[in-house]
Amino acid sequence: MISVIVPTHNRRHLLEKKLRSLEAQQGEFEVIVVADGCTDDTLAFLRDYRPPYSLQVLQTGDGYGQGSGAAKARNQGAKSAKGDILLFSDDDVMPQAGWLEAHQKAHTAPRTVAVGRLVLPPELRGTGAAELKGPRVFWWHVTGNNTSLPKALFDEVGGYDPAFSAYGGEDSDLGYRLFKAGMRLVFVREAVALHEAPEHRTRAVQKARQAGAAHVRVWQKHGDPKIAWALGVHPALLAVKMALLPSFKGLLGARGDYELAFAWGAWEALEASRNPRA
Repeated sequence: MISVIVPTHNRRHLLEKKLRSLEAQQGEFEVIVVADGCTDDTLAFLRDYRPPYSLQVLQTGDGYGQGSGAAKARNQGAKSAKGDILLFSDDDVMPQAGWLEAHQKAHTAPRTVAVGRLVLPPELRGTGAAELKGPRVFWWHVTGNNTSLPKALFDEVGGYDPAFSAYGGEDSDLGYRLFKAGMRLVFVREAVALHEAPEHRTRAVQKARQAGAAHVRVWQKHGDPKIAWALGVHPALLAVKMALLPSFKGLLGARGDYELAFAWGAWEALEASRNPRA
């Protein structure tokens, strides 16, 4: 059985759309919604919702309205999961027909980590939002959007690191630890999900800056320079980006703003680590 783990924070309309899309999925599964510091009508909706599948509702948070972050929320969902396979899928990711069955079929060998196809709606294509069409995938493509893996393997590597409590970093950190643990990483083209990425453009740029800083922390945690190159935060690469992007970001179209924000966030985090008392 698969346990679908869905963290959410004050996005009831997206969560409802997500849960109703799961009603059409085939196969044996449960859904675990982790409401992280929700103050909107999310919990009221979940109390009244009667899906055709098994549903668990958990709550996390450090106080009224204060979420603990996606890493801790996903860990809580995994801890309560009854399935042998965990399928992480955020509240703004809408499964398409055959999604869950494709993930189930991918687990034919031990230690498999299956990454599904993540697509964007037309209005978001060409921006900095994540889109993954395969066929090649690497450890940094393991995300909480469309990834399944054995619960035993997740527990073996220690799950998500809750120290990544702000936006970004927790996915690539987990992916790297799974890589080091010898995962069998596969791309599942048939496991299609639509990533709606509903943030306003300004908020999306802010998140790109936070992601840059978080990826520096992932590299510094593990100390492997290959991580810095893979995540685009190696000092040599950042120096080039910071020299060129302010003048030439327009050549990248809408993506240029996101690339510059990511570089700025990474550069600031790197400088702060070099001068902790500054």
